This record gives sequence, structure tokens and C-alpha cells, in this order.
Amino acid sequence: MYQFMRQILFNKYLWLIFIPLLIGWIVLANRLEIRTYNAMYKQLNLVKQIWGGNLAQPMPSVRYKRFGSDVSTLSKGEIHAADISVTLKVDYRKKGLVYYTGYNAEFTGKYTIKNPENENIYLSFIFPYPTQQGEGVLQNVKLLVNGEEDTEDTEYQPNLTLWTGLLGPSDSLEMTVKYDGRGLNQFKYGFEPGKQINNFTMKVDVQGAKVLDYAESTMPPTESPQETPQGKILLWQLDKALTQLNIGVILPDKLNIEKQLFFMTYRAPAFFLLFLISLIAIIRLFGEQLNFIQIAVTSIAYFLFYPLFAYLLIYLGVIFSFLISFAIIGLLIFNYIRILHGLKMALTVVTAYIFYLGITSLAALLPTYTGLILTIEGVLLMGVIMQVLSQHKDLKIDNFFGWKKTEENHHETTA
Repeated sequence: MYQFMRQILFNKYLWLIFIPLLIGWIVLANRLEIRTYNAMYKQLNLVKQIWGGNLAQPMPSVRYKRFGSDVSTLSKGEIHAADISVTLKVDYRKKGLVYYTGYNAEFTGKYTIKNPENENIYLSFIFPYPTQQGEGVLQNVKLLVNGEEDTEDTEYQPNLTLWTGLLGPSDSLEMTVKYDGRGLNQFKYGFEPGKQINNFTMKVDVQGAKVLDYAESTMPPTESPQETPQGKILLWQLDKALTQLNIGVILPDKLNIEKQLFFMTYRAPAFFLLFLISLIAIIRLFGEQLNFIQIAVTSIAYFLFYPLFAYLLIYLGVIFSFLISFAIIGLLIFNYIRILHGLKMALTVVTAYIFYLGITSLAALLPTYTGLILTIEGVLLMGVIMQVLSQHKDLKIDNFFGWKKTEENHHETTA
């Protein structure tokens, strides 16, 4: 056991090939992490200023005082019914190599308000906007009172729309608010804490995405989502409800290649180590002697796929960048091994190259299926190992890697 560990720790392939390339991967991964951070987070503020941030629509509020009253304090009113319709059209925005989950929103909210007193009241309907200061813009903002615009009593302020008017005893109003806006990532509708929610209905029609999620402290739809050709329709219906939760939906991210490329490079040394072991095994199984220079050249070519892919992405799309990088490096390795050891070994080495670099790279680029792909790959690898061992029953690891011969030569030299 001691001899075995000693051979591993002092193996030249480990220290002169794997360790230097590992350092190269660490440097490349660090650079990609910085590039990814700048793209994902620093650029995000610029995108918010241009496109708009998350739309978080607060619940409107009602305040009133009795007609002729000198009291300066306003009483809180109730919204007796709310019928809200929101259409979210997904529109992914690209800046550099990063896609941001943008959407166009069409909002229509109908609110029914009743006079709680048996006399005339001055009533204020306050509708705050969902945008934050300096982020995005709302268009076509309109407030209708009983189906008509009341320009004299309506104020469109920078952060809210305000309507103030006289309401007779037991009268009711239907306030309709409409606007078009743009947002990122998610849409929320917030309730006033501790306020009872009456006759509330909200429909969100998501177009352009079907894989939806819900943030923490948000209520999922009360009804089963309905699939449409364009996406999904979500429905919330509440009555006489008290909740600390909001309503909202998170739209799915598009594949951000910068992030996936970082993960791919971060995991690469582990798969390269398997490739290196497989390369040595292939050479020995073909009855050839191990040659340090040949293995080092093949390993460096394997490593060069990652920086080549990373920098081609700046100028080409992900598919073309991957295909060009993978094909160029694969052809280099194939031709090099073919010249040295023949066509059959070259095909075997390229198969290992496809297995350890090609399939694992696709697994990183398809995060939804990463676990499944790597599990299947592990099962196939175990099957190959079992098949090889079954055909070489007397195989010993020291003879296989040429360690015993090296040790004997060392003793002869010492003697």
C-alpha cells in the first residue's frame, strides 16, 4: 500500500501535467468568474435603468373624511372588490453575453369602492406605481371613474395616481386603472398587511414561458394553472382573507452561457483527470510504451478547448463556438495520435475525448439535465471498466502503468 501511494504521489504525470494544467484551469475559472460577475450583476443596474426593474404593484388605498368635517385626519376606507388582469409577454434582453428575463406588462385593475357612511364624504383613491425611482417607465397610464376619465379630479404624480372627489351616501364607484410597463425577472402584487381582502380576483396571462416559479413569501395560484399555446394563465381568487403573503410569479431565465461556462471550467479538472487516466490506459492496452511528451501534448490540446471556447463566445453564438472549438481540438488530437499509433488508437482516444469533454460540456450547457447526463455517463464508464477488466483478468495496476518496470530500473541503477 505504501509503495502504491508513493508511486502516485511522485508520479511525473501528476506533477508535470495535471498540476500545471490545474493551475491553468484555476486562472481561467477566476477570469471567467470576474467576467460573469460583471455581466450578471454590474450590468444589471444599467439594464434596469434602460429597460426597467422588477414590477412590484402595491395594493391601492382609500382614505376619506365626512363632508364638512374640519378633521384633518383621514379615515381608512375599504376596497370591496378587485378584479385584476395582467398580461406578461416575455421578452429576453441581451447585453454582452448575458440574457436578462425582460417582459412587457399590460395591467388592468378594476376596484369597487362603497361609501361606508350615511352621508356625503370626500374620498381619495391612491394608486401607487410599481416602478422604483430611476428604473423603467410606465406608458398609457389611465384612471377611469365609472368608465370615464375625470381629468379635473385626477392627478398623475411621479409615484402615484390620485383621485379625490365627493361620494354620496351608500354610493359606489368603480375605479379602473390601466397601464403598460416593462419589467425584469418577476411580477408582484402586494397586499396591505393586516387588511382584509374582499372579493379579490387576479388573472395573470404569461405569454412566452411555461416553466414558472414563485418567490418566497408569495402565494401560489389558488386555481390550477391553465396551459395555453403561448404559455400559462394563473388565477388567484380570495374573499374575506387575511394574509401576510403577496402574489407574484417568477419568469424563467434563459440559458446564460457565461454562468454555465464558469461551471464547466470549474468542473473540468476532475473530468480531465479521468481523461488522463483513460489515455494512459488506452496506450497500455494497445501494447505501447508510455511516452511523457506524447501524453503532455495531448493533455495540453485537451486544455486549450476551454480558453478557445470562452473567447469565441465573444464573437460567435454558443452553438457555433462549441462546435468549432470541439471540432478543432478533436481533430488535433485525432491526427496526432493517428500519426504516432495508427487509426484504431486514434479513434479510441477521440472516443474518450468525446466522452469526457464533449458530453460533460453539454451537461454544463443543459443545467436542467446535468445530473441525469452525468449519472448516465458514470454508468457507461463503469460498464466500460468492467468490460476491460473482464478481458484482462490478470491485470495488475503497477504493471499496467509501468510502475514496476520503473522501480526495477531504479534498483538496477542504484546497484
